[in-house]
Amino acid sequence: MPTVEFLNAGKKVSCGQYANLRKVALLNDVEVYKGINQIANCRGNGLCGTCVMEIVEGLENLSPKTLREHFKLKGKPASHRLSCQCQILGDIVCITAPSLG
Repeated sequence: MPTVEFLNAGKKVSCGQYANLRKVALLNDVEVYKGINQIANCRGNGLCGTCVMEIVEGLENLSPKTLREHFKLKGKPASHRLSCQCQILGDIVCITAPSLG
C-alpha cells in the first residue's frame, strides 16, 4: 500500500494504489489550495492548474503526465504535477501549493 508524505502539512498517509493524489490530500485534511483558489478551482478536472504539488521524492511512482499537465505546467520544473491528474503507484513525498515563482 503506497504512502504519501505531505511535508508542509506534516502528515504521512497510506492510500490504495492508483488513488488520485488530490483526493488523497483532501480526504486527509491536507490543504491543497492557497487563498481564493480554495473556492475558485476546477474541482479536479485539470483545467485551472491550482492544485499543483512539488514531488520531492518518488516522481517515478506517479502516473505519466497528462496533456493537460504538459499545457498547464509548461516552463515549470519537471517535479511539479497537477495533483488532480496523478495516480499514485508507489510511495511519494510532496509539497502542496509550492511557490511557482
